[in-house]
Amino acid sequence: MQPLSRICCVLAIALSAALDAGVALAQAQNYPNKPVRMIIAFSPGGPTDVIARPIGQKLTEALGQPFVVDYKPGANAVIGADYVLHQPADGHTLLIFTSGYTINPSTQKSLPFDTLRDFQSVSPIARSDIILFVNPSLPVKNVKELIALAKSKPGKLNFASSGTGGSPHLAGELFKLLTNTDMTHVPYKGAGPATLDVVAGTADLAFLAAPPAVPLIKSGKLRLIGVASLKRAASFPDTPTIDEQGIPKFEVISFYGFSTSAAVPKPIVNKLNSAMQTILAMDDIRQAFNNSGLEPWYLKPDELQSWLGDEVTKWQKVTKAIKYVPE
Repeated sequence: MQPLSRICCVLAIALSAALDAGVALAQAQNYPNKPVRMIIAFSPGGPTDVIARPIGQKLTEALGQPFVVDYKPGANAVIGADYVLHQPADGHTLLIFTSGYTINPSTQKSLPFDTLRDFQSVSPIARSDIILFVNPSLPVKNVKELIALAKSKPGKLNFASSGTGGSPHLAGELFKLLTNTDMTHVPYKGAGPATLDVVAGTADLAFLAAPPAVPLIKSGKLRLIGVASLKRAASFPDTPTIDEQGIPKFEVISFYGFSTSAAVPKPIVNKLNSAMQTILAMDDIRQAFNNSGLEPWYLKPDELQSWLGDEVTKWQKVTKAIKYVPE
């Protein structure tokens, strides 16, 4: 027979857990009870804006409180992410993360947080292909011709990216590694300026997320020559992937989702995820995303957390292979 004190201790722990669960459920039932801030860790005008505003409107309608965008740019999105962790853990501050969320652990010398331990996944939002496009004056129409031109002019071609250490930058570095070519990286403060400089001819080419470039490609101001995913882009089904053009398993995608502090109660996270699953299936959201080169993305919180962990591991391997020096 167990001592009475031990039995009482076990019962107390069980009662405490039950009370905590009850409190968390009550919090979820009343959530949200004030405006919810969606933190974008970049300056206004980037591809994240294309996603945040329609999703924010739908969440406002579904949950009865305003979901508003708040910008906290800087340090490759580290400032915005760290800001979220220092807010009350009540689900009223969400981080809209992008691909850099899983790359920063490999490209930053130190972070003020652990991406996988200190944050919890709430919901994916959308995926977007990283695409390879060139200024139309560049005499290339496919990946094979780009490789040949780059090899004939070592170091002379320059490729634009939305910033050092992001997935577009690493896509270019991986391309150079796998094709044994030498091109010069030119980082910009965002995808918008990088795209416009390729249009102007200041930069020769770019690996960037599709949304800002889609209308410029369709109008002929940019030439699309490859897609950095293992399936063709829905917006450009006639353009072969880079994998199809002779660089096997070349895959770099851009993605967007919600996360928040690991201390936020799980019932609140599950309530948000459920609302997002419904919103992402709406025809007007699917059409709006498709028009911008985006694809709605469905995962439960635990599934997303596991997927993000795999991405962290992948980029650790890539940055090691290209001998990336953390900043």
